[in-house]
Amino acid sequence: MRERTQEKKNKLCTESQFQPIISSIPDDILLEIFTRLPVRSLMRLSCVSTSWHSLISSPDLVKSHHKRLTEDKENEHRRIVFVKVERQISMRLGLNLRLGQFECSLHSAFSCAVPDKIEVTNNCVISFPAERYGFSTFKIVGSCYGLVLIMVDEEIMLLWNPATRKYRKLPDFGIKMEHKFSAYSCLSCGIGYDESNDDFKVLVLSCVFYAGMQHETLAKVYSRKTDSWKKIEDLKYCLIEQGCYYVNGIFHFTHYDLLSRAAWNITFERKIVGFDLVNDIFKEIELPEEVNNYDNWNLGTLEGCLSLLVCCRGNQVNLWIMKEYGVKESWTKMVVISCFQDPDSNLLSMPLILSEDGQLLFVTWPSPKLGVYDPNQNSLKYSRFSNFNKDLYGAYVFVESLVSP
Repeated sequence: MRERTQEKKNKLCTESQFQPIISSIPDDILLEIFTRLPVRSLMRLSCVSTSWHSLISSPDLVKSHHKRLTEDKENEHRRIVFVKVERQISMRLGLNLRLGQFECSLHSAFSCAVPDKIEVTNNCVISFPAERYGFSTFKIVGSCYGLVLIMVDEEIMLLWNPATRKYRKLPDFGIKMEHKFSAYSCLSCGIGYDESNDDFKVLVLSCVFYAGMQHETLAKVYSRKTDSWKKIEDLKYCLIEQGCYYVNGIFHFTHYDLLSRAAWNITFERKIVGFDLVNDIFKEIELPEEVNNYDNWNLGTLEGCLSLLVCCRGNQVNLWIMKEYGVKESWTKMVVISCFQDPDSNLLSMPLILSEDGQLLFVTWPSPKLGVYDPNQNSLKYSRFSNFNKDLYGAYVFVESLVSP
């Protein structure tokens, strides 16, 4: 006991000795230093003094820090984050869901064929009581400003910062309660940052189908500022596909427009629709001239632009990027994979990063795997994890930040 008391006194003495030095450093110098440090270092430094804690948690530093890391051309602060979920059952607590964060650097992911296996770091982040035992699906549905949005069984949403290990369970969005029973339904959601209102928004779109191809679509928007949901009225679009992507201050999703209906022949046209949260305006985004209604394409984002993965005949895959938002002529074919082949018969699902030398880092579906396509050698390579053999529930690129969920 005496030894512990003496250690505590020594620690207090040491802190008091350094306090004048800490107080003498101007805030502008500290800001310049702090914006260059990783999140975990800043979290440790925030415990040094009350003034440092206030400075590190200030909105100005949080924004400046994220801006500097985002503009880092070396991609040192970009990570690939994976999620796994473990069910923990105990007599006292019942069922807990434990979300584990696994991550690796972009350098490790791109060089997967060199060491053959890449290592991931494990940080178990979230553990919360489950409301029932039937949980079955977990999915990363979006990432923004270092925050990752996770959907659990299409009922629970978690807003999570992997770097700070903090999370928030969003209020129930209540769409399932508003819809009538249907044999088929589709739920899609995404996350974005509303810069004009300094607010993080989550868009949820739900569509159910009834007999005779009748459908009902509902949409709600969550605001982190108010911690509440708002219903979007007069939504005419019929959502079929999952996936909602935030680019240029606008949420984008894919819908099917019914063109004709016959006894054995129903014709649809797939379209990209954008929803402007600030002005509550919907608008359609035109496809590239070469892409038509019969092509199999997936909407996504890459390097802050809208992207299209187009699967053509003969297993050819084309990656398009809209370099100038809203301009049809700016769609550019960036990557052509002449013959995409996966040993497990997976499909190329989502592009993650396009390197300066043209290499494409991507995720496959339905079994998520990391892959790299090198156009210079016309080669496809897949990552294997040296210390991670669990199934992935999803993979996403994120830039670490101090943003609070």
